Amino acid sequence: LAGLTGARAQVQASTLAFAGQDLRQFDERTWRKIRGAQIGFVMQDALGSLDPLRLVGKEIAEPLQLHTDLDRAQRDAKVIELLRAVGVPEPELRARQYPYQLSGGLRQRALIASAIACNPRLLIADEPTTALDTTVQAQVLTLLESLRGESTAMLIVSHDLAVVSRLANRVAVMHNGIIVEQGNVDDVLHDPQHPYTQYLLRTGRAVHFRRNQSAARTPLSIVTAKAEQTPPLLQVNGLSKSFKGPDGKDRTVVNQVSLQLRRGKTLGIVGESGSGKTTLTRMILGLETPDSGDIHIKGQPWLSLSAAEKRQLRRSIQVVFQDPLSSFDPRYSVRRVLNEALEVAGHKRSEWPRRAEELLALVKLDAAMLERRPIELSGGQRQRIA
Repeated sequence: LAGLTGARAQVQASTLAFAGQDLRQFDERTWRKIRGAQIGFVMQDALGSLDPLRLVGKEIAEPLQLHTDLDRAQRDAKVIELLRAVGVPEPELRARQYPYQLSGGLRQRALIASAIACNPRLLIADEPTTALDTTVQAQVLTLLESLRGESTAMLIVSHDLAVVSRLANRVAVMHNGIIVEQGNVDDVLHDPQHPYTQYLLRTGRAVHFRRNQSAARTPLSIVTAKAEQTPPLLQVNGLSKSFKGPDGKDRTVVNQVSLQLRRGKTLGIVGESGSGKTTLTRMILGLETPDSGDIHIKGQPWLSLSAAEKRQLRRSIQVVFQDPLSSFDPRYSVRRVLNEALEVAGHKRSEWPRRAEELLALVKLDAAMLERRPIELSGGQRQRIA
């Protein structure tokens, strides 16, 4: 719908029009005139959609430069206004940072700011709240609601039925590339006719119910003396990290964090976007060096191990990144991505094909995916590959 499927794609339609214009006749130059100006697009993958070599403020200013008569000072002021409107804290600072210096949630909000910069007549949002915490998600949904009006149409693509029910007037349910049911949002979500729609609603309600039941039934945890004697698998003491911003000031992102995690247990770290969660996990993984504090994994001092010792220990530490597309080499097929992980894990080469298919089956993906590259997968498929 935004003319972004690429040169090799075959797009067929009996009708494909926007504001009375036949989009089937558009070349790329014509598309560029309306994309950003009249059609705004919020993509699912925020990091991959932002230019890693360009400041966030420059990224948001680009549609203003291309499609408006604002001078540079006016554009700069509009960028700050847009960042503030989508709930970005310290917008003057964030405008002077690069995408990699922002959390996933902040990148998503910057992307929304860019998409709405020129007040487009049509806003297409592909999973606009996926990377956002609940507080910011509420802010963004309120913002998207405020953008709806007589002059603005909105197309929301989402697996989140709560988002759809809040924003949409009508809903179309897609399965295997086909619209299987559509209609008024209240009718479809409360009286679904198609078996697939019924399945989606049952699944969503079951997950919600299990979460609530789990929260209600979880007993108080009694730590026995025996458990206390078992050394923690992960021990973090007094971890701190600060970064220097574009203004030259140090900003503390993680401040004196201590935690421990024992075998067979799960620790949840919760907090709003930009609260330091990812920086903490990157320090635990050894991808960032803390300013102070120490980390012990399996009783070993992680930060002082040699490179060879760290490589050996890394086999027992795995990570699912927030942004799966950027964590894959774009030249690799899914098979090569999995083979690399299997090799590091010590599996024999002869086992790789069978094990790769087993791993895909565990995350409900077909073995045919093995020959695809990350860019050829949906966001949800990439997350399952990760």
